[in-house]
Amino acid sequence: MTVDQLQDEAPPTTSADLDTGRLEERLRRTRGQRSLLVVLSGSAVGTLVPLDISELTFGRDPGCDVRLGDDGVSRRHARLVAQPDGAWQLEDLGSTNGTTVNGELIERRMLQEGDRILFGHTVLKFVRQAEVDTEHQARVYEMSVRDPLTRLYNRRYFEDRLQAEVAYARRHRSLVALLLIEVDGLPELVESRGRSLGDRMLVELALRTRAQVRSEDVLARFADEMFAVLLREIPPPGVMVLAERIRTSVERLRVDATGGELAVTVSIGAATFRGGSALTEDGLIDAADRLLYRARTEGRNRTCAEATG
Repeated sequence: MTVDQLQDEAPPTTSADLDTGRLEERLRRTRGQRSLLVVLSGSAVGTLVPLDISELTFGRDPGCDVRLGDDGVSRRHARLVAQPDGAWQLEDLGSTNGTTVNGELIERRMLQEGDRILFGHTVLKFVRQAEVDTEHQARVYEMSVRDPLTRLYNRRYFEDRLQAEVAYARRHRSLVALLLIEVDGLPELVESRGRSLGDRMLVELALRTRAQVRSEDVLARFADEMFAVLLREIPPPGVMVLAERIRTSVERLRVDATGGELAVTVSIGAATFRGGSALTEDGLIDAADRLLYRARTEGRNRTCAEATG
């Protein structure tokens, strides 16, 4: 599987795109690397960046070794430099929004296995491997972050992105919102009509919801009958509009079943925060969950929204 094929299969999640043509040429030249960066966000999610030269620059400038089409990334954002002992040092190049490693703003940092790097909204993970088939590894990674039924991102991927987005919003006091979307009555439906019908309903719901969100939003299967949508920089009225657009779109959905078509509805909790010291991942999830509970107890098939900060 080529990088381009991988991008065709994976729906985009952010505006942060890699210059994959340049990367693919380097991947063709190099079948394995001792150190790599794995892309955790963007339409190139799962792509491997080979650390095959002694210094790599990252940014929006066409002259950078790794070009990032992310409006939160500076033209020359950061560089990664190989050390004599085989280690790698990451250095911020005076970028506007800064460079973070594992949520900590850095000027210069020696990277360790598993470190997560944030440039703007673009997340990469540093890995060391003695030998790796890059195309196979990209495919394996892509499979590891997808829910096998709906092909949405799974909770593991969602939590990684949530951490990055909350860290960005907290630092820049920007808006971040979370929608928790629960399928009304799914456990009862599965108990009475069988798991296969419930699964078909979830697949149809995933397709319908994906069509409503932006390319930069993160849509994931959060739990068995629950989806999550992570949004950036949408004011509270816009969050409510999007949530209602999802709800009414699902309300029109009909799923074929024995004995006739079944209607589907969802309840949505929508929490919006402006970043600051009080914003945490758990706080955002708890707020959306509380609003979802209210939507459920007030009769289902409705959206409850609230803004904080």
